Amino acid sequence: MVNPWSEEEWRMAHLERLGLHEDPFKLSADPRYLYLGPEHLAVYRQAQGVIARRRGLGLITGDMGMGKSSLARRLYDVYSAEEGVDVCYIHTAAFKSAMDAARQISTALGVGPQRSLQRQMEGLEKMMADAFTKNRNVIVLLDDAQLMDIEALEVIHRLYNFDYDAKVVQILAFGQSEMNPLFETNKAVNARVFVRLALPPLTLSSALQMVLFRLHVAGRSEPLIDDDAFELLYETSQGVPREIIRLCALATDGVLQSDETLITQNIVRKVIS
Repeated sequence: MVNPWSEEEWRMAHLERLGLHEDPFKLSADPRYLYLGPEHLAVYRQAQGVIARRRGLGLITGDMGMGKSSLARRLYDVYSAEEGVDVCYIHTAAFKSAMDAARQISTALGVGPQRSLQRQMEGLEKMMADAFTKNRNVIVLLDDAQLMDIEALEVIHRLYNFDYDAKVVQILAFGQSEMNPLFETNKAVNARVFVRLALPPLTLSSALQMVLFRLHVAGRSEPLIDDDAFELLYETSQGVPREIIRLCALATDGVLQSDETLITQNIVRKVIS
């Protein structure tokens, strides 16, 4: 007999069996599922402090899967909804040259392209100076900033060379650990760094709260994983948020394909093996 259900329909029906109206462990960036535990919330608040107090340049590092992009997007969503702010988010700051950096940042802030670096920088600096005179705060969020060429740092240097009594532009660069030595190659830029922040792995408690939060958003008020199973999953993930979500997704698949209603140690062992 032919199954009349599509794979998606079958999955949704079985998710509903678990009290879920959608998949709680999708790896796609859905802002509804962003959970900031105490460790990441502290970094988020400090990043907001850099912006609000016009501190200038901040570096935020973290290993792959630690939540850097989610944090950057949250900041963009928050400040793009505020008046008196000009904010841009460059999701992959793999600038190949100073000109590439100047053009991408200019375009993101609504400044037209120019043929020379000098003219491009003049246009960008004029936009920022105009914003400052109108008491507007300019925010540039650079994600995957460890990918930029050393030459691109010169653009950041120039943007901080025409300060007034406060920083005209607040730049937050997000990247993996090699971003720090990259910035250290340019002494002038490195001296401008106001704060260096690092996203740590989640604690067991924070990891559990993140999972419960996601389940709640998806419609389930009860835990979906027993305590022993979660401890095993957490140890395997080493506290990396993306890895926790990935393992929970695989474990949920295991539950859906069985008659179980709870993720057990046996299911987690099958997932990690």
